[in-house]
Amino acid sequence: MSFEIDDVMEVLKIIRECKDAELHIDTGDMKLSVTRGKVSSSGAGFFGPASTAPSPVPVAAVAAADSVEAPAAPVARPPKADQPAPTPKAEVAADSASEEGLVPVTANVTSVFYRKPSPEEPAFVEVGDTVEEDTVICLLEVMKCYRQVMAGTRGVVQKICAESNHLVEQGSVLFLIRPL
Repeated sequence: MSFEIDDVMEVLKIIRECKDAELHIDTGDMKLSVTRGKVSSSGAGFFGPASTAPSPVPVAAVAAADSVEAPAAPVARPPKADQPAPTPKAEVAADSASEEGLVPVTANVTSVFYRKPSPEEPAFVEVGDTVEEDTVICLLEVMKCYRQVMAGTRGVVQKICAESNHLVEQGSVLFLIRPL
């Protein structure tokens, strides 16, 4: 696995949103150790004896560094002349939703989608439920950090487009809401 600067910045963005987090990554050519808040020392020996372990870099210090430049993105090959350009699934769902007057709620990061706050509790929302802009409708989990997803619009849940406990990609449509 090769980590690029964009990957590191995404990890830092996620860690910044968590109250308490600890992360250790070793890809062979790169070692990254990040802590935020109160965390256990479970990963202290990850890089070897405590005396040789690198000091974790505070998230704020790394996020404040503006001399970091992202590498150029790989160039996608254009489709062959006889083949139409593929349309991402999220765009197709979003396009059909807007045609029907529905508002899509999308995943802002590749993550695991959860409809319930815990296995024993009921789902945040069901089809037919009325939601407000600030109603929590699901959770997205990335590396044990959970993000609450708000409805973003006042309306009625028309469709649940993702399956709970499954990976969703950034931009995937999670819900369709009919505005009131």
